[in-house]
Amino acid sequence: MKKIFSGEVFEVMPLTGGIIFSYCKDVIEENTIVAYKMISFENGHFTDVAKNIYLLTKFGNNYKAVAAICGNYISARSIVLPNGKVFLLLPDGTAQLLDIDASPIWTGELKYRGFNASDIALYKNALWASFAECNVLLRYNLATMREELRIGGNKSPFDKPQSLFIDGDSVMVSNAGSNKLVQVDLNSYNVFEYEQFSEPVRQYVKVGDNRFAVLDSGLYLI
Repeated sequence: MKKIFSGEVFEVMPLTGGIIFSYCKDVIEENTIVAYKMISFENGHFTDVAKNIYLLTKFGNNYKAVAAICGNYISARSIVLPNGKVFLLLPDGTAQLLDIDASPIWTGELKYRGFNASDIALYKNALWASFAECNVLLRYNLATMREELRIGGNKSPFDKPQSLFIDGDSVMVSNAGSNKLVQVDLNSYNVFEYEQFSEPVRQYVKVGDNRFAVLDSGLYLI
């Protein structure tokens, strides 16, 4: 495992042939200065990118309108659906399905036992959400937004599951509490411990043969 960026990384997103990520550039009088970088797998170079490029990747073509809805767009989680609609999760648990013009189609909450969802991921026609405080993953029907399945609970294979990443027919779960990456087979729902880290793992992303982990100390190429 190789550290490729030191510092606080907020979110990594896959690109065709690379990744883009937001990070803390500086803190001035308690105000966080956010900046953005892109890595190209073709040459391995880091490139500073504008906020609009980051927002386009995160929210799709109507990114300005979606970002305005978020308020704090860094802490929001989003899925750009194949039809151009956007599913949005805000830190307070508020969730919205937005049409291509950013008008709301559905508004509700992703909560479990009073706690807000930490992250979301799309697999086929189902929405998965992690709940770090409850050690639970929930599956929702995207058409009805009804809860269909729960994994975890009192005897849970998860320990503060923060981030979700769909890899084929599995969801990779970043467990900040146990420093472990856990794999859940989305056909059998079997759970496997996949990888152990020396500090909390906040996010995992795979692009082609390249795998990345966000730890408290920075961004790593696994």
